[in-house]
Amino acid sequence: MSLTVSRQSFEVTLWTFCGLSTIFLASRFAVRIWKKGRLRKSDYFLIIGLPSLFAGAALLQTTLDVLYAHWPASVWVHSPPVQQDGIIAAPRLTSAIELLWVAIYCVKASFFAQFKFHKPPYSYVSPSLTRYYWTAISICGLAFVFTLITPAVLCPNAAKCRYFSTHNTVALEIVLTVLDIVTDLLVLLIPIWLIRMANFTLTRAAINASFKSLSIFTVGIAAARLVFQYRADHNHINYLILTFWLSIEAAVAVIMASISSYRVVVLDYLTDYKARQDLNPTHRTCGQILRTWKVSCQNVVAKITAPLSRARLESPSELSLQ
Repeated sequence: MSLTVSRQSFEVTLWTFCGLSTIFLASRFAVRIWKKGRLRKSDYFLIIGLPSLFAGAALLQTTLDVLYAHWPASVWVHSPPVQQDGIIAAPRLTSAIELLWVAIYCVKASFFAQFKFHKPPYSYVSPSLTRYYWTAISICGLAFVFTLITPAVLCPNAAKCRYFSTHNTVALEIVLTVLDIVTDLLVLLIPIWLIRMANFTLTRAAINASFKSLSIFTVGIAAARLVFQYRADHNHINYLILTFWLSIEAAVAVIMASISSYRVVVLDYLTDYKARQDLNPTHRTCGQILRTWKVSCQNVVAKITAPLSRARLESPSELSLQ
């Protein structure tokens, strides 16, 4: 399946998402300082990830002339540019792709670092979950190494770069995308497992699940890249489309990791709200207000019907005398 992206749309989308990732990451750090007093280990992975994103985006920007000459945006064709242009752009494109992958895997590492199964007493909470945690980290580590090696294999030097040749790179690029999706799902399963073990109310469980499962957005973008980067009738990878979706995924990954820190703010607000309800009777839920209104109505009806009830109990002679 193919997708065309104009150069202007490519550049605007690329730098808009990079700017948003910076804003959201700054907000994450502000929340950390406000709520925790300092940055956590998971935050430092994002400090590495953001510069990697910008460096990769900047290098990618310098290769757009060659990419659009090689894969025109108007139609999906494979039209090799002047060989010299490909030789000049090849090292920069390889570095850009690797830096974008570094940003993506830094976000995965940040999600792993949120959990403390690497030390007691957390490692004793669930032996099965602890084993799964270390297995997932091992798989992600191996996937990261493989992902960094692959661009060097596909483009070992400027003269032998498969990005700008007719060599088939479909298999390796599909493997990289599948590994990306699988590792995201491995990360996603940990908070779901924890929420099932915890004795949360439905509201708290929903809030925790929502904020801890934000990596599902990067799974969706990776799936889109898997679909749009490949054209079956040409049996080739369109690296213009691949780098477009890869840069978006890297930026969205940083954004989602930043938004996940808002969970603490929402949970603290929920706790304070319930505490105010308990201390101040004027702060009531809709259910409490309806129950109070129902009881009041029952009391009014009882007062109105009380004389009639007493009258029925009186004797007929007394009623006739009245």
